[in-house]
Amino acid sequence: MPSRRGPFVVFLIALGILCLAVLRLPDSFLSQLRANKPMDDVQADWAYRLLVLMALAQALYGGFVVLQSERVRKARERDEKTGAMAREEIVTSVTRNAAGMCALTMVYGLAALGLTGQRGGFWIFPGIALLQAAWYFRQVNEVARWIEFQPAFVGGDTSKSEWNAEPTDYTPPIARGLTPAGNEGAPSDK
Repeated sequence: MPSRRGPFVVFLIALGILCLAVLRLPDSFLSQLRANKPMDDVQADWAYRLLVLMALAQALYGGFVVLQSERVRKARERDEKTGAMAREEIVTSVTRNAAGMCALTMVYGLAALGLTGQRGGFWIFPGIALLQAAWYFRQVNEVARWIEFQPAFVGGDTSKSEWNAEPTDYTPPIARGLTPAGNEGAPSDK
């Protein structure tokens, strides 16, 4: 379980530091951003709206499409490298990707701050990122729980997961008297 929490803890620490840094930005710096922004007010407002929309779309896509057990199963079947990975390696990889997607939301927030120079418009992005992190942590745990019940991966212990077929010349005990080869060791009635 600690390997699942680690990337999310790092993300939350980085989120806290980033929010504190934005909170501590001097007003003179923000007024310089507003005065020297690359777009006029209308364009900057539309860029801000598009960034919010993209952050929401990315959060929903990640939670409802990317972080699904079925997606991990398909990736495992498709990619030989993924199929040979241990269960914990796959969970760690999914966890890091989930925390990375949460960090991408904060990149959108910094871009919005840089485009508009408005500190108030930035705060929606940490809110989205917190909700996203909570949802993604739940999804990572669901994927990890699903992986625990999967057969052993390629290169792992296959004795528990694969049915070991009997040799081709094996005859079940009930049918041994019916085959010519099965009568060799049978007692005779003579």
